[in-house]
Amino acid sequence: MKTIEQKIEQCRKWQKAARERAIARQREKLADPVWRESQYQKMRDTIDRRIAKQKERPPASKTRKSAVKIKSRGLKGRTPTAEERRIANALGTLPCIACYMHGVISNEVSLHHIAGRTAPGCHKKQLPLCRWHHQHAAPAEVRAKYPWLVPVHADGVVGGKKE
Repeated sequence: MKTIEQKIEQCRKWQKAARERAIARQREKLADPVWRESQYQKMRDTIDRRIAKQKERPPASKTRKSAVKIKSRGLKGRTPTAEERRIANALGTLPCIACYMHGVISNEVSLHHIAGRTAPGCHKKQLPLCRWHHQHAAPAEVRAKYPWLVPVHADGVVGGKKE
């Protein structure tokens, strides 16, 4: 009776012998000039069939140039330069300056452009503001507690240039 190790060794020998036989058959086939010529002929026939099929097809109709899509108004402004991006990254690490002036530190900020978004150097002139100071009005009960919490951009009737 064979042990498990002997069975595994016997199986490995059979696998190795089968692998060597397969490699020998493949080498023999590749060395046979008749087989190689048949493969080349098969490849040529395939190419000829493709060309014939392509010739049978009607010519593709000329594609019309589609109308240029109107650019979405989405995010206006130009792409910041490397220097402007570096400055913006540094400003983004600062707390909201409006909250900081009142002794509150608010680290989640968005940058508010002071001098537009397309002028030269405009991305250097930004302020780090929290969401309540930048664009969205804080809830009424929060505004009652902190009357200085008013957004730069008007949100409905709250904020904007008038306040």
